[in-house]
Formats: sequence, structure tokens, C-alpha cells
Amino acid sequence: MGTVGDLIRREDPLRLLEGLLTDAGKGRGSAAALTGSPGTGKSAVLRALSATAAEAGATVLGACATEAERGLPYGVVGQLLSGTAGGTGPPSAARDGRDADRPETLYEALRALAAHRPVVVTVDDVHHTDEPSARCLLYLCGRLAATGVLLVLAGRPSSTPSLPLAEVLRHPRCVPVPLRTLSEDGVAEFLAARPAGAMDAATARRLAPDWHRFTGGNPRLLHGVLADHRDCGPVRPARPVAGTAFRRAVVGCLRGAEPAVTRTAKALAVLADQVTLTLLARFLGVPERAVVPSLAALEATGLLDVGRLRHQGVSAAVLESLTAEESARLHARAARVLYDTGAEPPVVAGHLVAAQAARTADGGTGDAPSWAVPVLAEAARHAMPAGQARRAAEFLRTAHRLHDGGQRPDGMLTTLARAEWESDPASVIRHLPALERDLAALRPDDGRWAEAAALLLWHGRHDTVARGAAGAGDGTRAREVRTALAHLCPGRQGPAPAPDAVERVLESLVHTLAPPPSVAALLVALLYAGETDRAARWRELTGAAEPAGTTPARQAVVAATTAVLHVRTGSYDAGAGHAARALALLSPAAWGVAVGMPLAAAVRAATARQAHDEAARLLRVPVPDAMFRTRAGLHYLLARGGHLLAAGRARTALADFHACRDLLADWGERSRDGLDWRTPADRALRRLGDTPDDDPVAVLTRAERRVALLAAAGCTNRAIAAQLYVTPSTVEQHLTHVYRKLRVRSRGDLAKLAAVRAAGPADGAG
Repeated sequence: MGTVGDLIRREDPLRLLEGLLTDAGKGRGSAAALTGSPGTGKSAVLRALSATAAEAGATVLGACATEAERGLPYGVVGQLLSGTAGGTGPPSAARDGRDADRPETLYEALRALAAHRPVVVTVDDVHHTDEPSARCLLYLCGRLAATGVLLVLAGRPSSTPSLPLAEVLRHPRCVPVPLRTLSEDGVAEFLAARPAGAMDAATARRLAPDWHRFTGGNPRLLHGVLADHRDCGPVRPARPVAGTAFRRAVVGCLRGAEPAVTRTAKALAVLADQVTLTLLARFLGVPERAVVPSLAALEATGLLDVGRLRHQGVSAAVLESLTAEESARLHARAARVLYDTGAEPPVVAGHLVAAQAARTADGGTGDAPSWAVPVLAEAARHAMPAGQARRAAEFLRTAHRLHDGGQRPDGMLTTLARAEWESDPASVIRHLPALERDLAALRPDDGRWAEAAALLLWHGRHDTVARGAAGAGDGTRAREVRTALAHLCPGRQGPAPAPDAVERVLESLVHTLAPPPSVAALLVALLYAGETDRAARWRELTGAAEPAGTTPARQAVVAATTAVLHVRTGSYDAGAGHAARALALLSPAAWGVAVGMPLAAAVRAATARQAHDEAARLLRVPVPDAMFRTRAGLHYLLARGGHLLAAGRARTALADFHACRDLLADWGERSRDGLDWRTPADRALRRLGDTPDDDPVAVLTRAERRVALLAAAGCTNRAIAAQLYVTPSTVEQHLTHVYRKLRVRSRGDLAKLAAVRAAGPADGAG
């Protein structure tokens, strides 16, 4: 027998059937058609009636028709006769092939049983009944009046049964008993009923409106939601949850529906928000009027609300029930229909992506229509400015997988790499060779040329960008790339840009949304030119102007730049917080050569706060070798030297400060406020027991130091030139500068200075 919850608000139908059972006990037989949408409780009512009849002493015979046995002659009648006193299977006419059209066999067997006590005959899912059995039921239905037999046929409404079964359900002696979904009051009773429910009456009443909206009052769906609700313990949400049990219930309801209804539900789930009656009919390939009965059936089941599937939980359940092959076919069909009706490219592209993903899961590939790749590329161009980088990358990855005869739009791979950079810059590494080819093939006035350059700069391919920018003309994009390159790697495009030049480029970035690595580079260029206020103002302006500012990479760049600004102005706690967020958003590999920016800020902040263990931990983060040839590497060396000096390792710290000196000398730049290596180097020398004036190499460039050391060792100018692969005149120029800076007059004086230097105290002294 069904649970109490199964029979909520089923008293009237059950009472009507029990009245017909009483009439059967008095020799007045009848029939009833118990109809209801899938999940509304037909089987539960049949079980309750059968239990009541058995308790009253009646003979109960039951059968359940199935779609699998629809082609089996006399399948339903055979089930009924197997329960009669002398029946062992289907009627003899069906067993031996003779008199196959004789329907009286079932009638005669039931009349014999009813001579002693009432007989209740139930047939569940009667809409699946085979045609010979339907003829037998029709014959029986017309002769029930003089028997003690109650025939109850349970099935779904609005079906298209075979002619004999249709005649049975329309027979004058067949009483209609419809079942409908529950009202809000019925849902409240269901939730409070035992053992189905698990709530007190007040709680059930409070939750009933939400649960009714969620399930449409369908008892099967309510059972599913209740099971999921229990599984959410110990803290259960007040709102219903579309968990495993609910999704299984949705699939069960569709399995019990007509094929046309199931197809309509799948089409609604695939088309989702784009669905209209016209589009739905076109998708299904039927006239609009043919769709209306299926929509009505879904609404009666509780799965539909105002022409759409009730909520995302229902849609998800339907989509999960699709096989990979079916999903690919339906999404491809949706893409075709939407494309033909002029839908926006992102909408069409979404279905192309889903179709390709399903094909891949199914182990296939499949050709795409000629319009697919251009639509995907156009959809990506729509998605990027809207801040949907992940979606754009998905569109472009799908375009690369599809067969299109090798004709893909130029620069598509650069656009893909840029989209992937927004979410995970490390993923761009595999595209670097192709980006180098795009940089050579694209025109400098094409925005994708600048994007390729920025991505290559981010991952340390400075030489490639320098070659590409050298002949790129004087357009806005070319100037922007050269400015970024000149700041990141001075000397490749001339000296570092002046603040005014940087600000002019930033002004264009606000409007043209050039590569984000350039934004960060230029902001830091302003900062270390001593223009802290201007850098802070432009950071706010560029951050607000970029619509994709919510992507992980852009958030990380903004956080890192903010960290540098705070540390530069002495706000170490705030700087440490922003640096930690920047490093949490992207892995070290994802940062590329730019990792020096957040690491330097974090190390400087930790050192200033005397958090030396934290600084040491940050310095163990792996960094690329290419970083040490960039400005980010310069700041990293300054920060690392500062930590080493604070930790008592003065000689090692001095090596980092001198490395900064050599980089600046190679770049032709002077030490200034933002790049001051001299002050910490002086402190390191004092720690070592020396004074800045005693350091024979502190004031020399790397080239000058090499010449000085060889001259101190007694080498002639010609020998030095041969060893260093320079001209003798170059050696003479370097020696002139060395003598002037060190205030010496001969190689002998250089040798004495070198000897003093070699006899200096050990690392960490003082």
C-alpha cells in the first residue's frame, strides 16, 4: 500500500472507486478510467484500492502494461488470467493460434470468479496495452453490469491509444476519475504527513508556497525534493534543492510521458532562454499547433511554467538524461535553427561549443557547417569586451577543433591566447611559438598585433618583440608596444620613456584597451619616475576603464600595481595585503617575468615590518631567469638585497645592489629615487667595515670593472681588447673613466686598490 504522503488529496478519487467496489459486491459491475500525468499518484491509488478490496474479501487481479511488451499479443490479458483459479497463461485462442479474435475468454473467466465474491481488475499504464488485450477489455467493459467485477484502468491523459483502447476509455460504463497535481494546501499536507514528511504543520505551511512553485505540486517531484532535503542534514535549507533524487524524479516523469512530450521537454532544455513557440516548432520540425498538446501535458505534469521548463533544476535533469550522441545532435540542431533565424553569434556559438563537447565525450569529431568557425570567432569578439574571457576562450578553442578546410580567420590564435591569459596566463605558454608567427604576419595597426606583443613580453620573449617593433612604424599600437618594451627592458628601444610620454600612452589605453601587461608596465614606469600621485590616478582610471577587470589576470595586475604603490609610499600593511592577493590569484608560472612586481612589493613590505621569515619564504618562490633582464628583476634584486641586509648578510646583499648598478649602467640609466641602489649599498659597506669611498668597484659600470681588473693584473690595452672582443680605443676610453672615477693615475694604483678589495672582511661582518 502507498504511504500516507502518496494519497494526499486523493480521498475523493479513492472514495469514488471504493463506492464502485461496494456496487460490485452487490452484483453491479462497472469500470473506471483513472487518468493523471506522470507522477501524480495513479499507481498509489491502485495499490490503496487493491488493499481495501482484499480486506473486504474481494479477489484482486492486477496487470501492468509496458511499452516493451506492446507488440506482445494478449500480454495484459495473460497477466490477468495467470491470477485466476484455473488460469496458467494467456487464453487458449492466443496460445494455439485458433480463434485469435475471440475476446470472450477473459470475460468468461472473470464472470466465473465473480459468482463467489467480488472481483477487482486493475490495469496500470493502460496506454501501453497491446491491441488484442484492448479488444478483450472492450468486450468485458460492455458486459460488466450483470457481474460483480470492477475494472479500473489507470493511464495518462491526452494520449493517442489504439482504437479498441480508445473505445474502452470512452465507453459509457467507464467512469472518468482524473488525478491532478497538488495545490499549495495539498503540498503543505504532504510535507507534514507521516512517514512521507519530516516537518511539523507550521513549518510545512510556511514552506509550502516555495515547494509548490518548485515542483508544480507533482507528488513524485515532491518525494524527490523531500529526499534531497533530508540528505542536506544536519542543517537543512528552507528552500527546496534540486538534488539527485529530484533529478531522478524529473527523468521518471518524462519516461512515463508520450514520446512527443519527451522530445518537447528536451528541446525546451536545449533551447533554454531562446525558446519561443515558433522556434520550438521549427526545432521539432512540426507545425506550431502540434506543439501545444505537448506543452499542455508538461504543464499538467508540473514541469512547465509559463511556456518554459519550471526552473534550472528541471532543465539540468533533462540535459543530464541525454546521451552524448543525443546531446551533440540536439545542440547542433539548435545552432542551425538559431543561425537560420538570425540569433546573436554568442547564442549560436554556445550551442556549437556544447555540440562539439558532446562529440568529444562520445569519442567522435564530426564536421561542422562552413559558417560555424566565423560565428565562433565573432562570438569571441563579442564576449571579450563584455568581460567574458573564459567564454571567449571556449568559443575559440572550439573553432580550432572544428573542420573548416583550414580556413580560419587571421589572428584567431592570438585572440584565443589573449582570452586564455585573462583566466590563466600560464596557459599561454603553449601558444608562444604561434604568437611569434602572428607577430610577424599581422599588421601593426591590427589590435591583435599589439596583443601578441604584450603576451610575448609577459612571458619574456623580449627579443622577438624588439624585432617586431623595430619596423612597425609610428602608429598608436606600435608606440604603445615600444613604450612598454623600453620600460621593461631599457636599451632595446632607447632610454626609458619620460613620464609625459608614458602618460600619453596611458591616455590612449583608457580608450583603446591595449594589452594589460602594458598598463602595468607603464603605471610602474610613472611610479619609479617619482610620479606617485600620477601613477595612483592612472591606476584608478585604467582599472575602471577596462570592462574585463573582473578576470583573474586583470585583478592580479591591479592588485600587484596597487601593492607597489602602497609599498612605495610606506603603507606596508596595505601593500602586503595587495601583494598576497596578487600572488594568490595567479601562480608564479602564470605571472611570467612580471612575477618580480608582486614579489618585490611583498618582500619589501615584509622586511619593513621585520617579518624576515615571511620575506625568506617569498624569496623561495621560483622566478624565471629572463626576469633578471627586465625592470621587474631590478626591483626584485633591490627587495632581495634589502632583506639580506636586514638579515645580517651584508656581503650577499651588496652583490644584489651591485647587480642593480650593472643593469642600470647597461641600460644607460642613472640611479634615482625609485631605483636607488646606492643608499642600501652604502649601508652594506658600512656593515662590512668599509666606507663607500673604499669600495673600488661601487662607482664603475660592469664594462669598466672588467677593464679595470685586467689592467690591474698587468694586461696591455691590446690584450684587454682581444680578451673582451672590443677595440683598443674602447679600452682606452674605459680606462680614462676608471682613472677619473677612482682618482688613480696608473695600473699600479689599480693593482693596489684591487689588493685592498680582496682583503676585505667576511660576509656579514659588523
